[in-house]
Order: sequence, then structure tokens, then C-alpha cells
Amino acid sequence: MNVKVRMPKFGKKPNVKRSWIKELLLTILATSISIVLTFGTAYYLEYHQKMNSRRQMAMMIIHDIDLSIKQMEKVDSILREFDDIQLEILQGKYSGPIIMAKADLIKRDPIQIKFAETTERIFTSNVDTWSTIGKADFIDNVSRCYIDRAEFRKAVIEAFHKELFLNDSELKADDLDSLLNIDPGFFVVYASTIINNMKAANELNKQIMGVSDKDLEKFSTRIVGFDKEEPDSLEKAVSAEYIQRMITKEAAMENYLKNKDTMYPDMRSGSK
Repeated sequence: MNVKVRMPKFGKKPNVKRSWIKELLLTILATSISIVLTFGTAYYLEYHQKMNSRRQMAMMIIHDIDLSIKQMEKVDSILREFDDIQLEILQGKYSGPIIMAKADLIKRDPIQIKFAETTERIFTSNVDTWSTIGKADFIDNVSRCYIDRAEFRKAVIEAFHKELFLNDSELKADDLDSLLNIDPGFFVVYASTIINNMKAANELNKQIMGVSDKDLEKFSTRIVGFDKEEPDSLEKAVSAEYIQRMITKEAAMENYLKNKDTMYPDMRSGSK
């Protein structure tokens, strides 16, 4: 009877060490992937939230500057109305009773126009806002916009108000002739310069932050329109208009002073 005996092979040994290293490496790899996924996902979500907060903050500021520009344009309209009424009176074309002309001019006081300041306060007083935005050129440009707005309030709105009033209740121009001597044209020219600088600056704000008009439409409840005309060319046109207007009004003033009793007989009664 043949009996087969299996003899051990002494040439090869079980590679326990290599198997242990392989398992260790796999464990390390799995742990690393888990860490990367955990922290990578958290970083992605945090980064996405930061970008969204930056965009929302930028649109809030840009929208606020747009609204300020609209308020400035209302001031410009008030000043132009004042100028138109002056010329109508001087040319004898005032359609209402002349006794009402003084009141008609006085109510064209731009001091009634106010600017919302909540967004500006958030921007200027909260350092976290600057950190959230993270764009130095945008921050610098917005700062200049708010400086221009403050200048507009002081040099246009408040300055013209002082042409009419010594204080909040006492009239400085207390008769019609004094009101006719006020020059709103200077304020119109200065206002147009600041308005168009603000428009150009806010267009740059949108470019820096990658905000489109459609984005602003979604952010706000109305479409915001912008004047695409170059600021320099518009400023020159307004200046030329002012010069021509001044020449016309000077001639009209001379004629008015000579013939106002004939032009407006009601003034003879001493009404002011």
C-alpha cells in the first residue's frame, strides 16, 4: 500500500508582515478620505456661504447707491422747476396769480429730499462687512460714493436751502425780487457733476463684484435704469445750457425791472 505524505515547503514562509502593512495602509487611506470628505465638505459649504453673503452685501450697497442717485435726480428736478418759474415770471409768462409766485418758488426747496443712511452706517461702522466683501477696490469705490453723497447734501441741498432761509423758519429771500435773484443754475451744474460721477462709480461697483442689472432686478422690486451717457459730455452740455440760460435770464431781469408794474399790475398793491 502506497501512502503519500505531504511534506512542508521550507522555501516559502507566510508573509504576515506584508499583510499587516497593507491593512494599515488601507486603514490610513480610508481615514484620510473620511477626514478630507468631512472637512472638505464643511469648507465648501462655508466658502459657498461666504460668497453668497459677499454677493448679497454687495447688491445691498449697490442698490442703496442707486436709490441715492434717484433722490439726487429729484433734487435736480426741483432746482430746474425753480429756474423755470423764475424765467416765466421775468418774461411775463407766469400763468398763475402773481401774488402766488413767491410761495410757488419757496416750495421748491430741496431740503425735503432725504437719503436713507442705514446701509451706509453698516458699511462704514462694521469691520466685519469689509471682511465679508473682501474686495479692496470695491470698498474704496463705495467709500467715495458715500463721500460724494455727503458733499451733495451739503453743497447742493443745504446750500440752496440757505439761499431761501436764514434758519428753518425765517425767510432770507423775503420778497419776490430777492427770490428772482437767486441763481439755481449753479446748483444744477454742480448737482449734475456729482450725479454722473456717482452713476459711473456704481457701474464700476457692479463690474468689480460681477453684479448684473438682472441680479439687481431680482434683489429689488423694480428695474433700475442708468444714464449711459458719458459723465464728461453730459457735464459740458449742462454747463453750456446754464450759460445760455444765464444770458437769457439777465436780459429778462433787465426787462422785468423796467416793466414789472406793467407786466404784473397786481404788484402795485404792495403784495409780496
